[in-house]
Parts: sequence; structure tokens; C-alpha cells
Amino acid sequence: MNTSSLSLALVALSCLAGCHNEPPAQSTPTTPTDTGTAARDGSGAAAGPRCETDADCVVSCARAGDCCDQLCPPCDQAFHRDELAALQQWRAQSCAAVSCPVAKCMAPQEDSVARCAAGQCLVQRVPRAAEQ
Repeated sequence: MNTSSLSLALVALSCLAGCHNEPPAQSTPTTPTDTGTAARDGSGAAAGPRCETDADCVVSCARAGDCCDQLCPPCDQAFHRDELAALQQWRAQSCAAVSCPVAKCMAPQEDSVARCAAGQCLVQRVPRAAEQ
């Protein structure tokens, strides 16, 4: 091997030594089927337990089947109280090793209120009350 080939080989090796692999992306654990959490269709309605009154529903930034919450309020998810409790229990068992992103968020212009409509918990956006 001549000097120029050896130099080229050393340069290539040093370039490779400087490269690093990104850590593998963390996969989000899947929820067990018995948690009562329901797949959402984007409308904020769940196919889980049926509500009877607005008091049965709660707004949360938690996302069904995900260890990490929605990043910025106002929150988009409404859950039946029992459904949210099951999701929180699943998270306690499944999400300890997951690192969730954090974001700087603008102050929300609206608030989210949980409502029960036709047996389903829904999110209703209302104007944010002016602070005094």
C-alpha cells in the first residue's frame, strides 16, 4: 500500500470515528385492551364509558394510548372520569422510562370545558375569563 492510499484510509477511518449513531427512537408502549381507554376519532368523543351528566366528564391534556401529554393548553381531550383513571393507572405501570418533550407555550386564549352530549364526553371551547 503506498503512502497516499494509507493517508486516504486514515482520513476515512477518522471520519467514521467522528460519526455517531443517533439513539433509537423510544417506542411508545401500547395500551392494554382492558384499560377502558378508547380510541378517539379526532372529535374529542370517546367510545368508552357513557356519561350521564357533565360531572361525569373531565378535560385533560393526557392522550389515550400515549405516555406524554399534549404539549400546550387548552387541552383537547375529554374523558369519562373512569376512563381517565384507567389511563392514569396504565401510565403509572407503563411509562416510567419514557421521557416526554416539554414546550414553552403561549397563554391560551380559550379554556376547555368537559360536556356530556348523547352519552359521550366532549370538549367545548369557551372564551378565557379576563383575569383581574
